[in-house]
Amino acid sequence: MDGYRRGTEVHRTKRRPRVKGRYRSILPIVWVIGGVILLLVSSLGIGAVLGVLVGSHGFFALLVYADVASLRRQGLRWGRTRYLWILAALVLPFVAPAYYLRSGRLIGAENERRDAVERGEIEDPRAERNGEG
Repeated sequence: MDGYRRGTEVHRTKRRPRVKGRYRSILPIVWVIGGVILLLVSSLGIGAVLGVLVGSHGFFALLVYADVASLRRQGLRWGRTRYLWILAALVLPFVAPAYYLRSGRLIGAENERRDAVERGEIEDPRAERNGEG
């Protein structure tokens, strides 16, 4: 035998890894740091405040974009709402914490679904569609 597994046994023991947000844990830290910098800079004038807001929101949008991309590579479906999250993070101040909470719920639900598939409680509809089943 050459070490490769063949047959139907390969599909039965194939385990999908748990989904983990790569940049999700950084978002609240960056949001708090941006708020502290905004408070410190507020005495310097409106130009400094706007500079901090533009820079921090650009950074939020990049973090949300990178996190959504990493979650999609792990098999988590976002649909078209991913564009709304990225654009909203660029413009609105409380979207980064909202994204943190929403992505946590999605990650938890997907990991729970994967665990149920692994235990055999439910069928994996994605495996049939991808030709794995």
